[in-house]
Amino acid sequence: MIMNTPIVTNQFLIKQLPKSTAFINKEFKVVLASDKWAEDFGFQGKDYIGKTIYELFGNASTKWSNNLLACFDGKFPESEIETYQDNGNKEKWFEWTNTPWYDEQENIIGAIVQTEDVTDRIKNELRIEKLEFLQKETGEHGKIGNWEYQKSKDRFTCCEMIRRIFEVDDDFEINIDNSVNFYKTGYSRNTISMAIYSANQKKTPWNEKLQIITAKGNEKWVNVSGKPLYKNGEYEGLIGIVQDITDFVQKEQKTKDNEHLLKTLINNLPLQIYIKDTQSKKLLANKSELQFLGIENECDIIGKDDFDLYDRATAQKFREEDIEVMISQIPMLNKELTRTNPDGTVITFLTSKIPLIGENGEVTGLVGISMDISEQKQKQKELKSLISVTSSQNKKLINFAHIVSHNLRSHSANFAMLLDFLGHEEDEMERHKIMEMLTDSSKHLMETLHNLNDIVAINTESNIIKKEVNFNKKLNAVLKQVNTQLNKAKATVISEVSDDVNINVVPAYLKNILINIITNALKYKKPDVDPIIKLSVNYVQNYTVISIEDNGIGLDLKKYGSKLFGMYKTFHGNSDAKGLGLYITKNQIEAMHGKISATSQVGIGSTFNLYFNDKN
Repeated sequence: MIMNTPIVTNQFLIKQLPKSTAFINKEFKVVLASDKWAEDFGFQGKDYIGKTIYELFGNASTKWSNNLLACFDGKFPESEIETYQDNGNKEKWFEWTNTPWYDEQENIIGAIVQTEDVTDRIKNELRIEKLEFLQKETGEHGKIGNWEYQKSKDRFTCCEMIRRIFEVDDDFEINIDNSVNFYKTGYSRNTISMAIYSANQKKTPWNEKLQIITAKGNEKWVNVSGKPLYKNGEYEGLIGIVQDITDFVQKEQKTKDNEHLLKTLINNLPLQIYIKDTQSKKLLANKSELQFLGIENECDIIGKDDFDLYDRATAQKFREEDIEVMISQIPMLNKELTRTNPDGTVITFLTSKIPLIGENGEVTGLVGISMDISEQKQKQKELKSLISVTSSQNKKLINFAHIVSHNLRSHSANFAMLLDFLGHEEDEMERHKIMEMLTDSSKHLMETLHNLNDIVAINTESNIIKKEVNFNKKLNAVLKQVNTQLNKAKATVISEVSDDVNINVVPAYLKNILINIITNALKYKKPDVDPIIKLSVNYVQNYTVISIEDNGIGLDLKKYGSKLFGMYKTFHGNSDAKGLGLYITKNQIEAMHGKISATSQVGIGSTFNLYFNDKN
């Protein structure tokens, strides 16, 4: 500013100055300021005139304070750039220019401060600086060099790293043509030539892994990328990078050689062997492992983890084991595990997991060795089942023997008593009555023997032959047989089972089971309520489940549930009840490898669920 700067008196003109300007007196107070200055620093609508810069800007920098003091001494300090945080805590950069403020007598009365928002410029400079640093460091550590070809000047430029990769002398001039000659004759040179041509003619970028022969005759592997530059549809040139990946390729080849040797070895072992990385992804699997998983090619399993191969629960269990082995670095040896195949079959095997530890002591993955012992486990299971069945049969036999003994002894005692009466009775009428009682006892004995014979037949039948029968056809035959009882009880039978439902059963057993359940519903109906019997079907695992629901008097299962299917167990005092129907029903359905359960509520009714085994 020239020395005869006048005192500014027109506040209106000051406020409209297009540049951010403030007049500050020697007490560091703002005397006048443009609206642009107030806007830049968020002072619009505030009373900032007469306040010091310390009140307005908080801790004003020492450098700015010193510059203002220099202005008060008549000096013209250089511009400074400082940061400022606005009301939204957003960082901005301003360039401050401070000049002395004179009155009409050439006396310095303060300083004129002008500012310019240079945030975008500073950020761009910082961004460029960061990019240059990253480019340099990345190039050095990653052996990456960049190049550019400008068509208008027919000029090829490249960084020092390119020259080091090609191993050229300092005076060797690289251009777009002779750079291609460094690529190995054959595939590599043809590929780079076609890539440059396609970029020029078809605007196609490229990224290729190729071989070069340097100026010193050394073979190297490089990863070369490039793309064409166009402006307004006109071809302007090319840019690209070249990365020396020789070390990586050599290590990769060495790893492949080691993998081939290891694969040859493990493929000839009769065990399932695999290698996983730290993320439990398969790196290698031998033939036995592939056969076990039903996979033909190894490439179909590489990179996959257990979540790609098994159900989620099994995969999660395997992953937790992998993590424990890799963290603890302690092998897991001969642990018995199970896995569920997609078809629902369960496989049991012995597995060992051994951590793979690198030269630096860090775990790089694990080796897994498994042996399928499902066949042995199945034989153990069959043996346990046989022992369990034998034990159950023994208990049934003992129980049956007690029942038979009790019933036959009861009949025998009754006969002995009646015969004794008959031997001592002289009255002909009384003797006739005793003979009638003996006849009834004989009938009851025969009935008991028939029932016991049926039970023995069910439990001793060794060749149960099941057939596929249509359920509704068999149901209709049963309803026809008990039609008189249904009509007498005014019963309604509702079947929600579709006509295409077939089940594997012993036909005679199914008929007897349905008769027992349906006639039970009639026996235990409510006195003044017509019976309603409803049949429905459901499927649970390997079972077809037929549910038979009634609206009868129901049963307290808490009190009688454990005795419901027992022999000679009755619960309602019904004179027709003999306590054998449900016992025989249970024995028949179990003989077909099925099962039976019941739910019941007093006063509401009962539901019997018949589980017919679809497989066995």
